Amino acid sequence: MKRFGIKAYYAKMVLWISIAILLIITALSAVVYINTQKLLVKNEYASNQKILFQVKYNMAFMDDTISSLCKSLYLNSDVGAVMYATQENMVDVATRLNKVTSSITSTNPYIHSITIYNRNLDQTYNAGSPVFFEDQLLDTMYHSEQLPPKMKPIFRNIGKLVNRESKPEHVFSYMMYETSTDGLKPEGVIVINVRSEWLLDNIRLINMIDKRKGDNIFLLDQSGEYLADGTSDNGMMQWLKSDLADYKATHQDAGADGFFESKHGGTPYLVTYSSVESAGMTLLKTQPILEVYRYIASLRTSIIVITLIALILAFFISILISRRIYRPFGNLVNAIRRDRPRGAGENEVIDEISYLNNVYRQSMEELELFYKEKHDNKDVMRHYWLSRLLDERFTISRDELLVLFKEMRISLSPEASYAVCMLKIDNYKEFQQAFSAKDKEMFRFALLNIASEIVARTYPNEGIDMKEDHVLLIVSLPEQDGAYPSELVTLLTEAQENFSRFFKVTFTASISDKTDTLSGLHSLYNQTLDQAMYRLHLGHGSIITYARIRKNAESKKSGYSKELEEWLVETIKSGNVAAMKEVLANLFGEMETLNYHNALVSIIRLVNTAIEALEDAKIPAAPSLQIASIGRRILEKETMAEIHRIIRGGLQDSINKEPAENTDTLNSFVVDAVTEYIHNNYQDLSLSMPSIASMMKISSRSLSKIYKEATNLSIPDMINGVRLTKAAELLIQEDLSVYEVVQKVGFTNETYFFSLFKKKYKVTPKEYALQRNVNKIN
Repeated sequence: MKRFGIKAYYAKMVLWISIAILLIITALSAVVYINTQKLLVKNEYASNQKILFQVKYNMAFMDDTISSLCKSLYLNSDVGAVMYATQENMVDVATRLNKVTSSITSTNPYIHSITIYNRNLDQTYNAGSPVFFEDQLLDTMYHSEQLPPKMKPIFRNIGKLVNRESKPEHVFSYMMYETSTDGLKPEGVIVINVRSEWLLDNIRLINMIDKRKGDNIFLLDQSGEYLADGTSDNGMMQWLKSDLADYKATHQDAGADGFFESKHGGTPYLVTYSSVESAGMTLLKTQPILEVYRYIASLRTSIIVITLIALILAFFISILISRRIYRPFGNLVNAIRRDRPRGAGENEVIDEISYLNNVYRQSMEELELFYKEKHDNKDVMRHYWLSRLLDERFTISRDELLVLFKEMRISLSPEASYAVCMLKIDNYKEFQQAFSAKDKEMFRFALLNIASEIVARTYPNEGIDMKEDHVLLIVSLPEQDGAYPSELVTLLTEAQENFSRFFKVTFTASISDKTDTLSGLHSLYNQTLDQAMYRLHLGHGSIITYARIRKNAESKKSGYSKELEEWLVETIKSGNVAAMKEVLANLFGEMETLNYHNALVSIIRLVNTAIEALEDAKIPAAPSLQIASIGRRILEKETMAEIHRIIRGGLQDSINKEPAENTDTLNSFVVDAVTEYIHNNYQDLSLSMPSIASMMKISSRSLSKIYKEATNLSIPDMINGVRLTKAAELLIQEDLSVYEVVQKVGFTNETYFFSLFKKKYKVTPKEYALQRNVNKIN
């Protein structure tokens, strides 16, 4: 075997613990870093919002001030006189305009000019600009279908002449008017033009402050156009306008204020926006995201350094933990290597676990071989002598017998009487197919052990594995024990319950009469073989004694009645399925009273009669009734109930011309399984049709229909019938109270049990037990 060198398993422990800690620390660091990024973006958004809210406040203040000024000017008598005059008096107009201008511009230095339009004279008057300045906004208003908004800022370039050159002049224009009585155009209009410099300079100042960081602030009007002096980047402005529209279109929950991330010219930006509802404008602020993340560069470096330090510490901690965990494990490996001789194949072991696994496997093989040799040497001789006891030619003196029993540790008493119990496995064909030879041997061994231990509580006994489908118990009985059959029935019933519960396999028991000599065991064994054949009548899981089959064994009847046979033929030819089932049930009822051989002959006769009747009626026989298969199938079945179902299903399928496999095979298996399950689990308090349907993965309705059609019994009736039968047996076989019997057979309601019992047996449980015991004495 290779030396472990660096201790392979220890190295794996260090590696995996280190990897686990690495993953945890890395994940935590990533979570901290990502959350820090998100938090920083949110904080930066909050900071940007504060800047935008300041500009927003200035705009709202301007809007409120100008709106109030519009209202006051519109109601001013001097303005009204100019706006609604019917005759033009330029001296009066100049006086009134100077008066208005001096009062407004002195208190509102940001007012650029005032324009008054008189529709009656179709004349425009201006204060603060050329008197007869032609205002394009008014011209558009009176030549357009749609009126401009009242007291809402309209950003425009009115232009001005300087040395005969037109230069831009940006203003915010507020209009105030009332529509005329004809509901078309207003009688007069007042326009207040506000200098845009103070607002644009405010934005420009903020941009200059943040310019080194790449930040910019933009302003959109009601129509989505920029309010700018032409000094901004037009490409960025168009990109920003388009991305804002796309963001609001794709995010239906986007509010008046918010932020999003986008990319322009390969640079990612954080875009913050805020709406000025009163002015109908939108403020935008762009900020490079890399500039935002620059603040966490130092934090990222710190996280990486801390993570590396933690990983180094984790590596040393994992070494310490692994060493502490590995120490007893390593000591064990070294102790085994030191004390155990080196075996073949150990050179291929590459680590400690493989080595221990190899050592354990070899040790178990050696131990199993030891126990097998010990068991074989002991049990072979013991089984040989027990088998010899069943040989009719076996003769040995009493003294030799005593020595033999002592040496072989046989617990039988040479002075006692004996009985033989044969335990025959049910559904043996399926049992053979389901298990290997080794598993079948294990099942027989378990069956012998369980039955022998339970019977040994009352009677000493020895078990013999007869191979194939049955095992034997040779039971030692007291000479004066006349009640041993009922006591053995009780003990074997308990053995059936335990064996079925643990191994899900049932067996039929056959109990012989009593003999006073060992030489009589051979005949008792043959008796149990003969009695076991009556499983055909009594069914799986039955316990057969001669008293129970006496009427059948001594029956002089050779078969069923001719009249019933003729009636069956008529029902087949007429195609009356219901009548056929009834006649068939009566026929099998008569065959249940026959002895085994006559019953078997009668079944074969019944099958031949049914096939002939189908041929006479020119009805094709279902596959299950084909001559080539029916004989084999019947001989394979162990109980009359199974044969009854096969014949009935085949006849029904033949008459109805339905696929036989569906009802004869599938439904037959379902019915057999349900019946066997009920017999094995009748003590279960939760046993019911829904629980059985759930166990078999079939709906309760379908299961009920299949079982009812096959047996003419409902599943609840079958459960109650089995429980009542078992209760009747317990009442006469054991000294139990009625309440104990009720609990033992699976009923939960004592009153309901009394009602069912009296309905079936016409007497109360106590009366039934008393009558049977009196009959037994007589």
